[in-house]
Amino acid sequence: MIDIPSHIANLKSYNPGKSVEDYRAEFGFTKTAILWNNENNLGVSKKAQSRVNEALQRVNTYPDPLSTKLRQKLAKLNNVNMENTVVGNGSEAILDNIFKAFCNRGDEMLTSEGTFVAVYIWAQSNNVPVVKTSLTANFQIDLDEILNKITDKTKVIYLPNANNPTGTMISESDLKRFFEKVPNHILVVVDEAYFEYSKDLRSDYPDTSGWEKENLLTLRTFSKAYGLAGVRLGYAIGQSRIIDALDKVRNTFEPSDLTQAAGIGALEDDEFLKAGIALNSEWLPKFKNLMNELGIKQADSFANFIMIDLETEERAVEVKDELLKKGVFVRHLPAFGLPSCLRISTGTTDENEYFVEVFKDIISK
Repeated sequence: MIDIPSHIANLKSYNPGKSVEDYRAEFGFTKTAILWNNENNLGVSKKAQSRVNEALQRVNTYPDPLSTKLRQKLAKLNNVNMENTVVGNGSEAILDNIFKAFCNRGDEMLTSEGTFVAVYIWAQSNNVPVVKTSLTANFQIDLDEILNKITDKTKVIYLPNANNPTGTMISESDLKRFFEKVPNHILVVVDEAYFEYSKDLRSDYPDTSGWEKENLLTLRTFSKAYGLAGVRLGYAIGQSRIIDALDKVRNTFEPSDLTQAAGIGALEDDEFLKAGIALNSEWLPKFKNLMNELGIKQADSFANFIMIDLETEERAVEVKDELLKKGVFVRHLPAFGLPSCLRISTGTTDENEYFVEVFKDIISK
């Protein structure tokens, strides 16, 4: 019998459950609001589609292994050199590569509970122990507690900003104070998956891409504001020495030519990007006001979703199921260690209006 290492054997395979199509067949929905994956429900940039269509004509050849054109555009966008960027199959692939590139046996990752579950999975798959701190009473990442938990085994600190699934944000002043106290030999990964939304919602959002810190790695994604969740494209910005190490463990032809093309097209379509950001900036405050009117506890979100706390897991499941019966899809959060909470993305205007209507009716009963 082939021995499977315990850190792999103890992992749980990803099981997304039923799809929207499965539920539509079961309940016969005539109207839906798909608000469970923090996607951009405006669809896909036409310029990204056009670039992909062009790339389809050359899929018989290997992609550029350096992703030169895409990285040049990313470098210009973020005012850095191309050597300070690396791309991958979503930011998840880069997270996986972080553990491969920087962690030795005995090293640990330090992060918070109630955050992006994939980072725990990739750490475990690379046999890197994870030390977690608790969220504060207001669902904030507790930076002081993270500092208190640093040991000689700490190699990586993971800080999502804004955090998924709470949407809470670390301010620029707080993050700078944090860096002043973290030893330089510890890599701090700041995951800015919701960067485009966050910086539009709050003036003191810290864009770390321009911070010249040797132990900082900034993560970004095309899956949210750019509407490219299906092609899997993420990137990181950091000092060239850090980027070079990540490049060494990256798959040679990652990402694909089609993915690179989609990213290039998305970066050329400012109108599509701005439309999605504007829609979110209109509706997120409306969602927050709705919860305040209904007396429902919520985290102070600066992403493209809100997280609400319904006090008990039973109540959260009940509300989620009642919404589902009406074709409104939201995310229940037991996998994040938040069983009494639901996460609700902002969608199109029609979807958002339908959610508000159905949610108010369910809560009133």
